[in-house]
Amino acid sequence: MRHNIASKCHFFAVLSVGGIALFTVGIETQFKAWHSIPLPDGTKEPEHEHFWAVEVEVRGDAPSKSGMVINFAQLKSRLLDVTAKLNETVLNESDYFKDKCPSAENVAVYIFDRLEPTLPDNVRLKSIRVSEQVGCWATYSKE
Repeated sequence: MRHNIASKCHFFAVLSVGGIALFTVGIETQFKAWHSIPLPDGTKEPEHEHFWAVEVEVRGDAPSKSGMVINFAQLKSRLLDVTAKLNETVLNESDYFKDKCPSAENVAVYIFDRLEPTLPDNVRLKSIRVSEQVGCWATYSKE
């Protein structure tokens, strides 16, 4: 099931490294999932839902003949393939989170590790930012 509450496309920046233009482009979407994370006293908070917001930034060289680093629709489709596996689930019950806290940090790593191999060779995954609510987010990057 694909769940796309809201998706946006962004052109973030044009950078120049050694005279070569690099573009950073991004996309965002949301999915709904429940989780429960450990509290400092060792107990777990009650299970609750979030509308998780996910922002993806990718980098690439100057656009190809198409004028794009990557087509936003292609990037969105790849992201939705990853987030669809989390949508409408209890994260604590997924195999990935059985031994990991389903925190925003670990959700960002989950998405990064699954999205990165789907990208074309000329596109590098810069970062994944996951927000479980307004003002609370985690960003994961290998840069």
